Amino acid sequence: MNENQTISEKELLDAMKNLLKKSGHLNKFQAEMRAKVTEILQERQVSQTPGFQSQGAPTPTNEVLLINELIKEYLEWNGYLYTATVLTSEAAMPGAHKPRAELCAEVGVKDDDKSSALPLLANIVAAYTERIKRKINKSKKDNV
Repeated sequence: MNENQTISEKELLDAMKNLLKKSGHLNKFQAEMRAKVTEILQERQVSQTPGFQSQGAPTPTNEVLLINELIKEYLEWNGYLYTATVLTSEAAMPGAHKPRAELCAEVGVKDDDKSSALPLLANIVAAYTERIKRKINKSKKDNV
């Protein structure tokens, strides 16, 4: 570039945005910003509303915690790492991962070579739909 050429501010911003997109950093920054905004809004709601969850958010049930963990595992398995980060923040989940073996034990799924190729949530849905199909087929046979 010679000295007579100048780059406009918009061109510079567009170039930076494109570089951040290509490197994958733009999505990460956006997810981190969303997580932080969510955290700030939650804190603000609690502090500005008298009596609003003055003891903090209600303690989630074991089922809710398990569902959150399954959703987080599904998101991470699919590569939705930034979405998982926002979920972790918004649901006030612990940063530590629950081991897959522990999740399997909680939902009653036996993890083998075939099932480990999919997220647990997909295995649960597949098992449920297979069970429904078997019931339908059994019902059809009984009615014949």
